[in-house]
Amino acid sequence: MMQWFERASVCACALTVTLAVSAGCGGANSPPPMVADPTPSATDESPGETSPTEPASDAAAGDVAGADAAAASRAEQPEAPVLEGTDDGARELLSQFVAPNADHAALTRALRPTASDYKVLFDAQTAPKIEAEQAREWNSNKAVIKPKPGQTEVKVWSATGSDLSKGTGNAKEFPGGYKKIAKHLAPDVLFFRFKFVEPGKDTGTAYDGLAFINGRWVIAPKPWRALEGKGGGTDSDADEKASSNKGSKPKPKSKPKRGKKR
Repeated sequence: MMQWFERASVCACALTVTLAVSAGCGGANSPPPMVADPTPSATDESPGETSPTEPASDAAAGDVAGADAAAASRAEQPEAPVLEGTDDGARELLSQFVAPNADHAALTRALRPTASDYKVLFDAQTAPKIEAEQAREWNSNKAVIKPKPGQTEVKVWSATGSDLSKGTGNAKEFPGGYKKIAKHLAPDVLFFRFKFVEPGKDTGTAYDGLAFINGRWVIAPKPWRALEGKGGGTDSDADEKASSNKGSKPKPKSKPKRGKKR
């Protein structure tokens, strides 16, 4: 009995060794182990690259939508008015005065020069005097630029202080009083003379002393009057012609000739 048990144990051990060796070597007919196919991952792609069929991210789509909205908003906004100190800039400014229901007093007050503005327009000796004299009219609110009814067009002329001093350029379009103050004008500043006229007419309500300095429009009308102690002032063409005749003595009327006595 004991011998049989020993033989059975030997056979069992041999079978166990045979199975172990077969499993380790894979066996001649053993199928290969199953391995799942590899799947692409986000790390396999190059940084910053996206698939051509992959939709844009929400953040990128938002940026594009925002840029389109900003562009559309800019397209809807009206163009800013011309602010440069040119003839066209002056016309753009003055067109506000001929607009329906224009607030002429408010538009005029916006043109009041500051002390630093007067120093740019005139020499250091003259600027404080002109400022002080014109302040009277500004403070009394009498300085109002206003076209007359029907005067819906604007005529503009410009000349530098040097032109006004030498009588060159458009100097002839300015009042003769500028000759009196020519040496006190800043030579490089561009001064403007303008009129509000009815369509098709040349005469109208005239003003002068407009200038674009320190990044803004200002007006110092009739500056020679300040040196004469007369403040400032705004005149129409008719008023200027009348004022130019002041001081001239009227011609005496000739007495009728009497007939000779017989």
